[in-house]
Amino acid sequence: MKNHDLEKKDQIKQAARKLFFRFGFSKTSMSDIAKQCDLAKPTLYYYYKSKEEIFDEVVIDEAQLFMNEVEAQIPPNLPADQRLAMFFKTIYEGKKQYAEKMADVPDYLREHSPHGHPIIIKMRDLFKQKVIPMLISGKEAGVLAFEDAQNVADTLIFMMEFLNLDWMRHFPMAHCDAVFQTMNDIIMNGLKRRTE
Repeated sequence: MKNHDLEKKDQIKQAARKLFFRFGFSKTSMSDIAKQCDLAKPTLYYYYKSKEEIFDEVVIDEAQLFMNEVEAQIPPNLPADQRLAMFFKTIYEGKKQYAEKMADVPDYLREHSPHGHPIIIKMRDLFKQKVIPMLISGKEAGVLAFEDAQNVADTLIFMMEFLNLDWMRHFPMAHCDAVFQTMNDIIMNGLKRRTE
């Protein structure tokens, strides 16, 4: 894809992101997005077949940015077990901040794409790309003990998924913090190599 096309797609995604956040997924149309970008609808359809496709890319871009920000906060020289614990803590803190921002947003704006399952799979892949190298380096350093890094990463994903915005909105933050800390302790104590 040419640079011009990549720039145009990025322009479309930025405009769509603003509209999705302001009006929600279902109340945003391809016409709205085209107008926001100052593009003719046929031009918009040249780059994206549907608003679902745009929404999916916006969500993946946001997830990638979030994961990169999380990774940037973790000192690379920490032992693998500490990096892993800090990775989970940083993800949790990021979700917590997002939940606080979204607290006053009406429910109809907190929508998900009808293509949600493919997005979830892609987000899980992003998570695994960050976690598996930490697990492997921890095992190689003799700090962590497990059989299969892929299986452990999948398990960690499912454990982390309960830390969703809906859950955080229905419980006091102190309770959420305590549950997260307990979960993180269970994960780390389960992965740490026993010295006997």
